[in-house]
Order: sequence, then C-alpha cells, then structure tokens
Amino acid sequence: MSVLDEELHSAATAAAAGDREAVERVMTTLWPQVVRYCRTRVGNSTQVTRPADEVAHEALLAVARELPALARSDHPVREVYRVVSRTVADAHGSAVGSPDIPAEVAVLLRHLDATAREIVLLRVIDGLSVHDTAGLLGLPVGRVLVVQHETLRTLRAKVA
Repeated sequence: MSVLDEELHSAATAAAAGDREAVERVMTTLWPQVVRYCRTRVGNSTQVTRPADEVAHEALLAVARELPALARSDHPVREVYRVVSRTVADAHGSAVGSPDIPAEVAVLLRHLDATAREIVLLRVIDGLSVHDTAGLLGLPVGRVLVVQHETLRTLRAKVA
C-alpha cells in the first residue's frame, strides 16, 4: 500500500465512521488529483458542455458517497480513480483536450487506442504509479510498462 493509499484509507475509515474532519481531509487530499484528472480528460474549451472544475466537484461528491467502500479497500486510490473516471465518462465521454496538454500532444493522443491513451494519461499526466495504473485498468504491471514504453516511443517518433 502506498503512502497516499495509507493516508486515504485512514481518513476514509474515520470519515465512514462519521468524523467530519476526516471527510474534509479526504476531500482536501484528493482535490488536486481529481481536478488534474478532470482537466486532462475534459478540458475547458468552448466545445465542452460542462467545465472540468464542475465535473471535478461532481466527482468528489461521488467519492464522498463511496467513503465506506474506500475504507474497506486495500487500494483506495484505485477506487477513487474508478469513481472519478465513471463520473467523467458520464459527464463527457472519453474526451481528450486540456489546457494542461499542448494541442499538438492532444492530437497525437487522439490517435492512440483507448488503453494506450489511458496508460499515458494516468502514468505521465496524472503521475500514478505503475501498480495503481495496472490495478485501475485491470492489466498486469508488465503489460502497462510495455504499452507505456511502446506508446512513448511511437509518440517521440511522430514528434521528431
């Protein structure tokens, strides 16, 4: 269990037991990652029906409803990303385009298959560990590493 998993598990356990300060701790801890995830997936362009920050608020509310499940989970970070990714998918589908990603990179990402794109976004943009990425996507760690390596090599070749 990672440090973030341990911190999140501890806070979620206390929050599920009714500790309001623990709920605040969970939300404060998760806010930066959830916002970054939503901005990466949704973006804030004029073509977007709802702004990324609004989707992030909705996602955190969904996470708050899942606090008992987070408290029971051995890997709460994975559970958080599952909840957040479902919320983003419900709100916007699998949109790629963000102020955090240069337009040229967003165009390249659109041409990747869904698994490769998600691995690159989770590992490179969101900064998840290979183990959390593998757990979130339901893939073996080795497969995540191979797909990441091949995808980054392909992207480098296209840029060069």
